[in-house]
Amino acid sequence: MKKIFFSLVVAAIAAFNLNAGKINVFAAANVTYAFGELKAEFAKSNPDTNVTVTLGASGALSTQVKNGAPADVFMAANMKFVQDLYDTKFAVTKPVVYAQGALALFTIRDIDLAKGINAVEGLKAIAIANPETAPYGKASIEALKNAKIYDKVEKNIVISKSIGDALSQALSAADVGFIAASAMHDKKMAEYKEGKNFVLIDPKLYTPIDQGMVILKHGENNPEAKAFYDFIRSDRAKEIFRKFGYNI
Repeated sequence: MKKIFFSLVVAAIAAFNLNAGKINVFAAANVTYAFGELKAEFAKSNPDTNVTVTLGASGALSTQVKNGAPADVFMAANMKFVQDLYDTKFAVTKPVVYAQGALALFTIRDIDLAKGINAVEGLKAIAIANPETAPYGKASIEALKNAKIYDKVEKNIVISKSIGDALSQALSAADVGFIAASAMHDKKMAEYKEGKNFVLIDPKLYTPIDQGMVILKHGENNPEAKAFYDFIRSDRAKEIFRKFGYNI
């Protein structure tokens, strides 16, 4: 009996050590641009913790969690997906809002963005993230409908997998793309200017994009996951989110 107990203790310690110093974060694609700075800031107080991130559409990431993906923390682009994970016992903390996102319209072409969202009328290719899995895509469709132009442009909408892919399409084949405003604060986008290449979508046209976070079941006993979760809610993290165009 003592040998069995000892073996169980050793196995438990080994399992704990396997995850010690590691965090697997699932994050909505719009967080791409801020994540590098967030990770670097977190490392200042947690230098021995290895943070890996998987970026994508929130709905797709949520499905992966339900299918057993070993993620510890989920930073979604809305509250719906994290609330669902909490309600179905895949998350162990109640969802909290860590930031509020904003929509922007982006183009590399000679288009009059002074018209705001109405600039998309008459264009042949309008990139929008999949509204079924990407909250920013859902907000984009809502904005078009509230602006009373959705029916005019519906046939010209090109669906992208995520908000990041919508930006990629706008940088290549599409005439314009509905993107996360946070993208315009990325150093790689410094050559593009507000008014000429991008304009913020009137926030009155879409429901506020409250972005939610939870600790997942896989990270329940991972102290580093809790430390990262607490950091994302800290004043320093809020400063970084503001820098990248989020509302806090």
